Amino acid sequence: MKKKKTLIPSPKSKFYKVICKSCGAENIVFSHATFSARCKICGVQLVEPTGGKAKVVNAEIVAELG
Repeated sequence: MKKKKTLIPSPKSKFYKVICKSCGAENIVFSHATFSARCKICGVQLVEPTGGKAKVVNAEIVAELG
């Protein structure tokens, strides 16, 4: 009798490339961030942690990486 192969689950978290709404700078943030991510140039909060998936606040998601 053959054993069934168990599939390795893929992670649900991703990295996002976002553009800041106030200055237009591109930043890369984690989808399940536990700390608030800020813009490199103007310092505006881009991501708000919620305990699970982070909420994108003052940014627009351009692409999903990985």
